Amino acid sequence: MNAIQRPTRRGPRILLAVLLGAAAAAGVYLYVGQMQAAAERPPAQPPQPPVVARSRVVTAKQTLPAQTALTADNIELRDASQDALQPNAQTNLNDVVGKVLLVPVATGQQILAPFLANADQPDVKKLADLVPPGKRAMSVTFTELNSAGGLVQPGDSVDVIGVFNKNVLGKDQSMLLLQDVPVLAVAQITTADPTPRQGAPAGNQPAMPLPQPQRSGSANAALQAASVTSLPAAPAQTRTLTLAVDPEAAERLALAEDNGHLRYIVRPGADRNQSTVLPADLSTLVSPIQVAAGQIIATQITPSNTKVGDTIDVSITVKNTSDKPLQTMGPEPGFTYVQGQTYFTQQYASDPGKWRVGIGSAGLDSTDLQYRWGLGGDLAPGATTTVTGHIKVTQDFKATNFWTALVNEPSNVVQSGVGMTLVTSLPQNLAIVAVDAANLRSSPSIAASVLQKATYGTELQIIGQSADWFKVKLPDQSEGWVAAGWIVTAGR
Repeated sequence: MNAIQRPTRRGPRILLAVLLGAAAAAGVYLYVGQMQAAAERPPAQPPQPPVVARSRVVTAKQTLPAQTALTADNIELRDASQDALQPNAQTNLNDVVGKVLLVPVATGQQILAPFLANADQPDVKKLADLVPPGKRAMSVTFTELNSAGGLVQPGDSVDVIGVFNKNVLGKDQSMLLLQDVPVLAVAQITTADPTPRQGAPAGNQPAMPLPQPQRSGSANAALQAASVTSLPAAPAQTRTLTLAVDPEAAERLALAEDNGHLRYIVRPGADRNQSTVLPADLSTLVSPIQVAAGQIIATQITPSNTKVGDTIDVSITVKNTSDKPLQTMGPEPGFTYVQGQTYFTQQYASDPGKWRVGIGSAGLDSTDLQYRWGLGGDLAPGATTTVTGHIKVTQDFKATNFWTALVNEPSNVVQSGVGMTLVTSLPQNLAIVAVDAANLRSSPSIAASVLQKATYGTELQIIGQSADWFKVKLPDQSEGWVAAGWIVTAGR
């Protein structure tokens, strides 16, 4: 009897084997394809450093003193990154050659626009050229401790305080020695821009900029803006301050420096007022600072150029800053003085304790305030009033500073030197040079040759005119033509 045959399972097994083989083949195919693609792919490039923008900048080949004429032999172009490029740096040799340095520069230092002047510009001067007529240049020592942190710059005006101990004056005392004194130079620098910054080297060379950490975007822009607008930082070493002073003031300043200590306080740029301040000693340190009972808050003196027969007009606004009325006296506002008269000769002698305004033209003492006017009535606390007055010009006078003052009669000058105005009264045929140096030319034309120069304040006799040119005669009797813009004449 034949054995019974069982159903076979070989079919499914064969199908499974086929599927597994296909999957393996597909995996091998993919792997081989990836390997071939990787072999054909170009090799990866290493990361490249960022490109730093660079510029060409004009620098000094060697150390150059001030007033050196720049040529192709003493300057050169060098590469500099944008981060190292200083504001106002010169990048073209042609823009620099032929110019003159106003300050010394070091080897390799970038040449900046504020360092330069044209060879024929008045900026390139000797110290004597900077001294105003009638003044003297006097140098005193200063540090950042006695001169507004050392931030005083040429062109500023300062007040000078003297401090003396008891061995000099019998008691420790300080006093305001001079007011509104022009600063001609700091060390050997006569212009404001190149004043040395913090970290300046010894001597007088402008310092190279301190390295700054790199910043990007708006942060870097903000840093650069701050560096441009910030005040110059001062080196701590002792330097010299050259002031323009009257000869008599120079004597006093020398004596004060030898016997005491000087302090220099910077005045606001437009403030020409002169203050009357009593000396301070140790006993006044604990006393309250006295506030003036009245104050001039506005003033006007016109015109600045007059001739015989004209009238100088004065307008002074006063405010009562106290809690009590300011009593006053005559003459009434609007009163006209004739040149040479005084309040005393016109029977308006001082009434002690009363308040008046005045105009002076000599010193700052009360005796120099010969023209005075009352307030027009007692002035209530907190109130203001405007006083007008007039002075009839009867004779010519040279350029003279006039200013207004507030007086608590008879001699307490509460405020003085306010609204200082240069007034000139000239005969019709006389002119005064109003600039540092006026060119006298051979004919009335800018193209005419220059015969000579007339310095500030020189009197010129007018002997002819052609449009905006005047033919003039100098004190040495030489003649020439000068442009109207360089002189002051009667009525101008």
